[in-house]
Amino acid sequence: MSSGDKELLELLDRSGAELYALLTRLTLREDVAEELMQDLFMKLSNSRSTAKIANLDAYARRAAMNLAFDWRRARSRRAGIGLGQITEPIAGGASPLGTLINSEEMQETLNAMGRLKKASREALVMRYIQQESYDDIARQMGKTSHQVRAICSRSIGRLRDILGSNHRQSATKEIKNVQHR
Repeated sequence: MSSGDKELLELLDRSGAELYALLTRLTLREDVAEELMQDLFMKLSNSRSTAKIANLDAYARRAAMNLAFDWRRARSRRAGIGLGQITEPIAGGASPLGTLINSEEMQETLNAMGRLKKASREALVMRYIQQESYDDIARQMGKTSHQVRAICSRSIGRLRDILGSNHRQSATKEIKNVQHR
């Protein structure tokens, strides 16, 4: 077994559960998270430059995020989200309608995050999905905590713009559909 393979096995032991949880949160589907986890480790094992990577955990997390958002983009291109595709988030005692609304909102937010630049998306995922501190994010991204706060703030503003334009487009389509009936 090569040193690179040993390093990947150590990464799997150390961060495998965290990476799987991240993929599950970003895709909202466990079956897809399992497939992407396999893709991630195949990608890492086929990479010749893992020895040159200073922080393999951060690299693996970034690669996992990219795989998840690539999957989301490819899925949204094929077709819109149907009711059968929406998975229920774990919620205690929530009404079925409330659960559906929360799931749709999460899908829409994650799709909008996929339209952000990689650094913005990465900072938001680490801060709001993984709930890491600004200092930890800054260390992993090679920035100061103030820069990370600024990135997160601008990214939230951009998300609001994206989500607002999505709602305006949906309302316009609904109005046109009603007028043509």
